[in-house]
This record gives sequence, structure tokens and C-alpha cells, in this order.
Amino acid sequence: MATAPAPKLDTSTLDEILLDLAVLIELSPYDREIAENRYRRLKEYVERSSSPLRPYLVDGESLIYAQGSVATSTTILSGDNDDRFDVDAIVEIDVPSHWSENEPLDQLFETLKNFPGAVEVIRCTRCVQIRFAFMHMDVTIMDRRQRLSGERPGHIFHSPDTGPAYRVASNPWGFTVWFRAQVGIGERLFEQRLKAARKAASVSRLTLLDEAERRILADAEQVPLPPMIPSRIDAQEAVALKLLKRYLNLRYTRSRLKRPPSIWLTKLTGDMGLIEGGLTLQLYALAKFISDNLRKHLAHQTVPREANPSYPPDKINDRWPRPWPEAEVDMRTLADHLDQLADAIEEMNRSSQSAILSKIDDLFGERFGQEERRILKDRYDRRGTSGRDLLIKPGSGTIYAPAVVGSQTEAQPIPRHRFHPVRLPSKGDVSGG
Repeated sequence: MATAPAPKLDTSTLDEILLDLAVLIELSPYDREIAENRYRRLKEYVERSSSPLRPYLVDGESLIYAQGSVATSTTILSGDNDDRFDVDAIVEIDVPSHWSENEPLDQLFETLKNFPGAVEVIRCTRCVQIRFAFMHMDVTIMDRRQRLSGERPGHIFHSPDTGPAYRVASNPWGFTVWFRAQVGIGERLFEQRLKAARKAASVSRLTLLDEAERRILADAEQVPLPPMIPSRIDAQEAVALKLLKRYLNLRYTRSRLKRPPSIWLTKLTGDMGLIEGGLTLQLYALAKFISDNLRKHLAHQTVPREANPSYPPDKINDRWPRPWPEAEVDMRTLADHLDQLADAIEEMNRSSQSAILSKIDDLFGERFGQEERRILKDRYDRRGTSGRDLLIKPGSGTIYAPAVVGSQTEAQPIPRHRFHPVRLPSKGDVSGG
């Protein structure tokens, strides 16, 4: 007897819910305008006449710019119960040769400690953090005095309260350029669906600090200025990464273990590339891709050490995981979390909408699950669908994942890939398909 073909994969229900969720946890268009203003105001404040750092800013050479998740368009709400965005900035200077390795951060703190509108300013190990309501800005000093070749590489400073301070090779500008080239601008159909979801679900959380910030916003609307924050990336890869980061944030909120660095997750997202077939498959594949990477290291008792493709001396996960044997706990915990997410995605795709939403509460936060219920009710009311029909059909078919990719050497930039899926056998499948 011929074996019945596997059912065609249908993830439309889960795709719709995940897209709404991604919009709920990101910066709204208005939030982006306010964050843009904060970067512009940071530049004005560091360059003011009384700034301790002003003498070391080189005209035409030094830049103050966004880095990290806001530059790769993957910023999300952090924390468990609080609405907070964490954004990052770089201030380039020519560090005097006679300064100690602690001095750059000390001078940056002196420069920023009375930042207008800030709730608090804190000197951290590698940055100075400016805290606002609903937002933190981590500002890092970069020394570019050596004018290293490449796309703006330099050195940042590791300056702890105890223990020696030292320099760290870094190239956030180059990494942003690499990642945005890897994921591209996104596919048109996905972009259209994402814009529709933003129209229905976007929530603004940031508020203006004072009249000066209102003036900056008004001036920017009247006379468009060069952007401080790079444009959005409406690519499926970036949206899946946002969801993965939100999921992991909740897993580590009450854990004593350090969460994996966001830039490392971003690097692996760029390595994996686009998974054809929708957001559900992209998120599932990303979880499995990173988990498989970790399981291989566990099997060989090694640790992943990823290099910035734009500047190999920049080791982007130099502080995670810990050295072996503590690394085993760090990697196994993360791999288990990722496998649990992949299993949950498979389960949700076979479930009714109400069951999916119950799972969303656990995976991404109950308040987002509640907000998603309201969005879906409004959406189906507009479509003229009765409340009884709100529980639309579950998905079907077998979840797919990308083919296994051989590991790259640290010094090699990773080329652009667009992996095509291969079938994962479901439970009870002995056909070998």
C-alpha cells in the first residue's frame, strides 16, 4: 500500500499571531522618533563647550552613532513586567596616550552625569548607562586614535570596579553593515504583512522628557536631518530574532545564569539566513540552528567563540559562555530553552487559536497574550466574523528546519546564504522521508 503524502504545511494562523506579537514588543514609529531625538541630544551634549570629552573629539573624524540592536533594527522590550527599551550608542574619540585604561569611562561618566531629563546615570563595566522612563541608553567610548583599517574599528574599555582594566577590540559599525547586508531589506509580501500588523498592533511607550526635546522633534519634522538611527529592517530574519530575544529574556529574568549576548544571537541569525515559508518556520529554524550549534560544542567540550565578520579581532561573545567546565551549564541551559521553544512552536501549529494564545502567555508574557486577544477580536470584528468563529483552524503539516551548515573559522566572514528547508520526521514517522 502506498504511503500517504505528508500534509501540506500550513502556518498561516501562527504566522499572523507571531507577527502581531513582534510588533507589540518593538519600538513603535513614534518611539523611534523619540529615540532618534535622544541620540541627537546625546551628540549635542557630548559636543557642548563644557564637555570634558570635547577636546578629544576630532572634527571630521569622530562620530557619535547608534549601535547594537537599534542599529540592526532588532530592539525589543526588555524586562518582565516593566516596559523598557535598551539602546546603545558609541562615542568615538582619540584617547590620549597617557590616559589609564579606566580614564575613558571615567571621563565619559563626568560628561554624561547631569544629562538632561535622565532619571539616573550609572558608570558600568564597559559603558555609561543613561536611564530614562521606559528606556536606557548604554553609551560606550571607542578609541580610534590608531585609525585601524576597516569600517571604523577601534578599542573599547573594560573597566570593572575591581580587577585590572583593559582594552577590547571592537567594530560595531562594521558589524551593523555586515548584518544589514546579510538580511537585506526583506521580501515585499512579508513587508506588507508587517506594515499591516504595525497599523493594527503598534503601541507607543516613550514620552518626551521636556520642552527642549519637544523642540528638537519639531525642528526635525520641519527640516529633515540626517538620521541618527538606521532605517528599519522589515526582513523575516530580523523579526524572528526579536521574538527569540523576547522569549529568552523571560527565561533568564529570574535565573542566576548570565543570558547569552544579543550580538551573538544576531550573528547566528545572519549566518543562518532566510528560511522560505513564513515567520513560524523562521523562528523554529533559528531556535534549532542555535541549539544544534551548542549541542555540538557540548559533545566536544568546546565553547563557541564567534568573531565579528567585519573585524575578526573583535570577539563578540568573549564573556559568554564561561570557560569549561562552567560553560557546560551555560550552553546546556540555553540549548534546552531553545529546544523547548521549537517544541512549543510545533505544538502551537497543531493547536486551535485559543490554545496558541495560552501558550503565548507562557512563552512571551501574559500581558502580550492578553493584548493579542484584543487585537484578534478587533480584527475579526472588522472582517464581520462572529465571536464564535474567532477560533480559526489550526495549522497542519510538518515543521521544517534548515540544512545543517558546517562551522566557519573565526577569521572568515560568512557569505550570504538562503537555506532551503528539509523535512524533520514527526513522531511515528518511519518512512525516512
